[in-house]
Amino acid sequence: MGSAVAVVGAGTVGFVEIGPRRVLNRVGLLDSPDHHVPESGWPIVERTLESTAMNGDVRWAVASPPGGARGVIVCLHGRHGDRRSTFDNVHIHDVVADLGHDFAVVAVDGGEDSYWHPRLDGTDALTMVTDELLPAIDGELGHGLPRAVLGWSMGGYGALLVAETAPDRFRAAVAASPALWPDFSHSSAGAFDDADDFSRFDVRRNVAALSTLTVRVDCGTDDGFVGEARSFAELLPRPNPGRFTEGFHDDAYWRSVAPAQIATIATALA
Repeated sequence: MGSAVAVVGAGTVGFVEIGPRRVLNRVGLLDSPDHHVPESGWPIVERTLESTAMNGDVRWAVASPPGGARGVIVCLHGRHGDRRSTFDNVHIHDVVADLGHDFAVVAVDGGEDSYWHPRLDGTDALTMVTDELLPAIDGELGHGLPRAVLGWSMGGYGALLVAETAPDRFRAAVAASPALWPDFSHSSAGAFDDADDFSRFDVRRNVAALSTLTVRVDCGTDDGFVGEARSFAELLPRPNPGRFTEGFHDDAYWRSVAPAQIATIATALA
């Protein structure tokens, strides 16, 4: 079976190489590695943030360990996702509990396709996270807790952008299958307003800002973003503790790498 160039649905990946393994995956005959952990029983508390940056109320949620949190993981969802993806799809709070860590897990709605940066429609998910969500987290959990930011796909890109924008507020940034493209012409429709917008918020331009953080990038080798993810990882000021192993662009793959990602975060927050 030869390979062919195609557009992957909903603008998730853009133009990628579709080979035999991806064809089998798309018809349900080949899956990513997966990993499941026991349910933690941690309550997920829903909150509302009055956001000037997003021109309205924003929903966020937090799951905290029973004995109190000693650190915070801020989670950013992928395109067409929301805060619930963190808990319902990847189960990050359950992974944290299974590994015996006492980190609160926070997730926030950033808009279906905001790509976590200021947009022409007047919304600014980047400022919402750095200037509105983080103070709300401090009010909920207490000031001074060390933080990490973790995201998937669109949120993986967002985690890198947030960390570059406010490196003094995080100790670690973890990007799972980050949505990265070589230039605006290859990006998914709606991810950026125009070529200038792409250039202004290209995380490769400000990678030096990550020099004080632990930064981890993971991506499946059957993921259309793997080439750009590898290229970005090579630019990091510190060696990438992440891996490029078997997997597609899906929740199963993200669950499979979650324990290693949380272990990296735990070391950084210690």
